[in-house]
Amino acid sequence: MNGIGWKKQSRRKDLASYVRLIGPTLMIFMGLQLFGSVAITFLLFYAWLLLVPFIDQAFPAQSFKVTKQGIILGLASGALFFLFIYGGLNWLHIYFLKIDQLRVLLLDWGFAGEGEFWLVLVLLVANPILEEVYWRGYMHEKLRIQRSAMYTIWLTSCFYTLYHLLSVFPIFQGIYSLIAILPVLAAGLFWGFIREKTGSLTAPIIGHILSDLGIVCVYWFIVR
Repeated sequence: MNGIGWKKQSRRKDLASYVRLIGPTLMIFMGLQLFGSVAITFLLFYAWLLLVPFIDQAFPAQSFKVTKQGIILGLASGALFFLFIYGGLNWLHIYFLKIDQLRVLLLDWGFAGEGEFWLVLVLLVANPILEEVYWRGYMHEKLRIQRSAMYTIWLTSCFYTLYHLLSVFPIFQGIYSLIAILPVLAAGLFWGFIREKTGSLTAPIIGHILSDLGIVCVYWFIVR
């Protein structure tokens, strides 16, 4: 292959990588901003996370090996994130959240009524597994082929954090939105580091489940 052909192929690969990176954010944007529905957002978002690795025939099956170290790391980190999220907002929600406005927003998004239980269940079960499989599994492996561990962890964490901004900005007040997004970035970096060191998604998935449990508890016991 000549130099021009190699450059074109490299550009196509880079473009495909950026599409994979920005795709989840576009799904969240479409679901919340265009359709204004949590259910549709979940459908678009999780369809992307699930189908893209399968279509690419690059599902990270080997990353599912379960280890004792991974379980311990997942439980320990998840417990810390849970306490930070639920404990922190249970203590400081009067400063960070406008509960009445948040209830109206969630109602507008369809996060209420008969489907509420199922949406919570999806958030607790499907969300942590599919997000970790996509970011710390599929995207990590795709980028790691040609990039350093540090570059891969930072890039996946930044794009993982990006779409959380779309839900965080309407929920928190002013500058608190930026403060609230920092733990998301920190979690992404930590889970990426653990995945790199252990070669497994066990710890990230367990940690993510407990973190999302903290979010659900905030909703169920503070906001609802």
